[in-house]
Amino acid sequence: MSVSVAVVNDFPLVIAGVEALLGPYADRVSLLPSRDGTSPGDPVDVVLFDTFASGPTWRDQCRDLSRDPSVGAVAIYSFITDPRAVEEALAAGARGFLAKSLVGADLVAGIERIAAGEQLTALAPDGDSGPSSVWPTGDAGLSPREAEMLALIARGLSNEDIAAACYLSINTVKSYIRDAYRKIGVTTRPQAVAWTMRNGLEPTH
Repeated sequence: MSVSVAVVNDFPLVIAGVEALLGPYADRVSLLPSRDGTSPGDPVDVVLFDTFASGPTWRDQCRDLSRDPSVGAVAIYSFITDPRAVEEALAAGARGFLAKSLVGADLVAGIERIAAGEQLTALAPDGDSGPSSVWPTGDAGLSPREAEMLALIARGLSNEDIAAACYLSINTVKSYIRDAYRKIGVTTRPQAVAWTMRNGLEPTH
């Protein structure tokens, strides 16, 4: 029997990407729509909570999802591999923490184990390697991390806020932002925000 899964994230582009990754495993996972990208519309075995550009509120979102009686279990799906993030996710009620660098088969296996009641942490080295590396923002050539920086800027977060939310050093955040700006041909924050709005990186909330 397949595991029912709802992908939760504020960005429809992100949900579509994760669902495409899970698509080849339809015999093992059954994808259910989420309600506006924030919560499952129907009872579901596992909510796969993609923390892309969630900012500092992701812990509260995780806690709310874990308390939802229609949710069997919450699995965090994230670029982050910092042990502090894993600890905070589990403390907020998540049953699992799955790295975005996992290949599709390993991601599905992790979802199945979490649905079966196991508390699971499946991490891999941080970075942009793995199945989520190809980011669907036209021909800009952004990595997922660079796209996340732009999305967080569009939410109004400062570099310091982004660093804290993503468990990155401020210098690493600045490096990602410089590279993103160069790739999309902008030099200021307002220009970057305008670009995100034109290219599908506008959140639903």
